Amino acid sequence: MRRGTLTILVGIAVLIGTASSASAEISLSPAGDPKFPQRTFVVTLPESARLTPGMVHVTENGVPVHDLRVAPVGASRRAKLGVVLAIDASSSMKGEAFAGAVAAARAFARERNPRQPLALLTFGTGSQLLQPFTTLDGELEGALDEPGTPSGGTDMYDAALRSVDLVRKAGLQGGFVVVLSDGTDHGSSASRETVVAAARSAHVRLYSVGLESPAFDPDSLSKLAEEGGGSYSQATSAAELQEIYRALGAQLSNAHVVSYHSLAGPGRRVNVRASVTDLGSDGMSYTSPELDLPTLAEPSGDGLSADSTIVKLLIVALVVGLLGLAVVLVLRTRKSKARDRIAQFTSPTKDRPATGVTLTGRITAGAERSISNASTWEGLAESLDIAGIRYTAGQVVLWSATAALSLAIVVGSVAGAAGLLPLIIVPFGVWAFVRHRIRAERRLFGDQLADHLAVVGGSLRVGHSLTGALASALDEAPDPARREFARAVADERLGMPLEDALESVSDRMDNREVEHISLLAKLQREAGANAGEMVDQVVATVRERQELRRTVRTLTAQGRFSQFVLTLMPIGSLLFLTVAYNDYVQPLYDTTAGHLVLALAAFLLLCGALAIRKIVSFKV
Repeated sequence: MRRGTLTILVGIAVLIGTASSASAEISLSPAGDPKFPQRTFVVTLPESARLTPGMVHVTENGVPVHDLRVAPVGASRRAKLGVVLAIDASSSMKGEAFAGAVAAARAFARERNPRQPLALLTFGTGSQLLQPFTTLDGELEGALDEPGTPSGGTDMYDAALRSVDLVRKAGLQGGFVVVLSDGTDHGSSASRETVVAAARSAHVRLYSVGLESPAFDPDSLSKLAEEGGGSYSQATSAAELQEIYRALGAQLSNAHVVSYHSLAGPGRRVNVRASVTDLGSDGMSYTSPELDLPTLAEPSGDGLSADSTIVKLLIVALVVGLLGLAVVLVLRTRKSKARDRIAQFTSPTKDRPATGVTLTGRITAGAERSISNASTWEGLAESLDIAGIRYTAGQVVLWSATAALSLAIVVGSVAGAAGLLPLIIVPFGVWAFVRHRIRAERRLFGDQLADHLAVVGGSLRVGHSLTGALASALDEAPDPARREFARAVADERLGMPLEDALESVSDRMDNREVEHISLLAKLQREAGANAGEMVDQVVATVRERQELRRTVRTLTAQGRFSQFVLTLMPIGSLLFLTVAYNDYVQPLYDTTAGHLVLALAAFLLLCGALAIRKIVSFKV
């Protein structure tokens, strides 16, 4: 009787000792891989401890940290920590031992935080994943109902390494691996050092539970837990496993993620200490990253470098050449010719007089004179004139180049190679703006045309010629109709046939209705015609076409708005996630797969926008 009582007391003492050995005090460990100065750690509390606001205090080198946040595991995606139960299913575990291990796993699942992901793994000769990470109790119960039959050896280290890999592949901030075995490792290709290194890299703690058996060897399990940052528990029988696992489940669920912004300088050794009121404290250390400053490439004998003599001579020659060109353009005088004086009243815009008196204006004017015969330059000057932009082509090119280079320098100093993007985006953006202004001017001209021609028709009916009617209607006409028809009248007065001048207006404004007026001018000049009646017919046609154009724009308004929303929504969502949940989208910017996903998304977004635009665009 005394011997039985003594055995019961010893068992209770062992049970209390093993349950409390894993939960005697708090512990601190790193979690996730945040970008400095963001720091994240896991504070594991004793099983029965409860945390209230204000109980956690964190210091770095004795100084309280800034912007401290504490969240229980599972409270958000950033605070989720996974747990993997690796259960020995070797031949030595047959019978009561394996059944007790499965029952202990059920007790662990009941005690864990319901929001904490749990995975189940068995190992013998090799390992078998019973259940991937899940928070659903039904899936865990289903997996434990069919745990398999114990057989083979004990590949404990291989199973622990696979468990760590499960946490890493799940994208969790960190986690815990609990290894249950009744003996030492037999047959693993991985070593204990490999498992511990992988666990530290994935911010995973290793816990171990030993079940005594005839071949029991606690050294492997205890060293695995000790080096892996966890704790070791030992059960003398399968019946004790449930209480040990229950205590572990409660303890690992009682972990909190602590995050803050570090104020440590670059390359410093930082000692972190987390203390919880009335529960104790724990600490660890890390080294803050060095500043990643760009360095100039060292000169080499087999190629050119920034410090080589040839490169320096080329840079000096380039600077001197540019300065000489600027001086020549500034001092260069321009002779006034009859063609130059007439050009301001005619359609050709090849040789515009320099309007600027400043240094910048003289440089841009000189550049325009130097390349004024280039077709591209002429096209840009004409586009600016059609768009109603009161700047010369030289000024637009100069300021665009200055803005692109300035942005490239600023962005390049911050984002490296991304500084080349402004050299492409700025010129493209300027050209897109000019094209937008051209479309707006042409649309406004089309809206004004019917009213303007109605005034011209009234003048024709009171006896004016077509040229006189066009000239008399200019006084009350708004731009751009006044500007374009004034150009046509000026061309006609300088000797150009009126129909050719009107054809030029039709080409500039991309308007087919003006072609009818050009044809009317030709008929009146060659054969005579009732110009007033014909203009009235043109006005009626223009008004009907305008009405049809407005109807089409009304019917396609929803589609055009959908194009706008569907194009900007993914971009806006990405920007919002980048600002609000940077850790969530950071792999898109830091990994090759993320770059491919972004490129594919941009391509598909462009294709979708073009497809919608094609659907809602009609030529009327």
